[in-house]
Amino acid sequence: MERRGLKPVRLFSSDLDGTLAGDREASLEFARLWQALPYGERPLLVYNSGRLIEDMLDFTVEEGLPPADFLIGGVGTMLHSQTHPHLATDYRELISDGFDVDLIEAELVMMERLSRQPSQYQHDYKSSWYLYDATAEDILALERLLIDAGHRARIIYSSGRDLDVVPQGADKGQALAWLCNALEIGLDEVVVAGDTGNDRAMFELGGVRGILPANALPEVSSLAQVNERMIATKGEAAYGVIEGLKAFVVFAAP
Repeated sequence: MERRGLKPVRLFSSDLDGTLAGDREASLEFARLWQALPYGERPLLVYNSGRLIEDMLDFTVEEGLPPADFLIGGVGTMLHSQTHPHLATDYRELISDGFDVDLIEAELVMMERLSRQPSQYQHDYKSSWYLYDATAEDILALERLLIDAGHRARIIYSSGRDLDVVPQGADKGQALAWLCNALEIGLDEVVVAGDTGNDRAMFELGGVRGILPANALPEVSSLAQVNERMIATKGEAAYGVIEGLKAFVVFAAP
């Protein structure tokens, strides 16, 4: 990869499960390397997950990961920061118009192939279901049904199982782009990492650099073949992230 002319990395946004989490030793090594970067000089750290915010806070402590500057939760439907609390309110107001989770669930609950995910995965701006082995046509038809019923909603489908109905203007990528704009950080100053289809929206943001660990599913790993800003690593999970951050000169190479 040609790296001359690339701007320094000011923000790193990563998925958790299967990316920074999933291999305990690798997670702890990432934490060690991240916390060794000089405070005030290292990039902002954003965890960008399908988990809800409270779950993310508990989970990252359990996994030994360093505290993040910002959390994007619920597949791009929640934002959290202790230092910028107003941003969560602003973002919620942005995505809430035309999205009624109760009406959406009333549309979906009678559908034979769908089963509702447990309550800990649900919130006011995300309705989550299991739908196994759906085709692209299945997802488009379901999304069209919701739109025709007047819902400003979209569907995010990943891992051949997880179906999330979220506001039309929300996903991991759009939430990250909105945050970067609010912080006056260019997308060409951002590195992202992820391993499944619900991370794809981060990789598709114009100008970002991306890390795809070796365990990334084909629904995203193929991006490295068509975009020179994406790195497919040899290491899995957090070891792959470390490998990618070394390539992007965030961590020192050995």
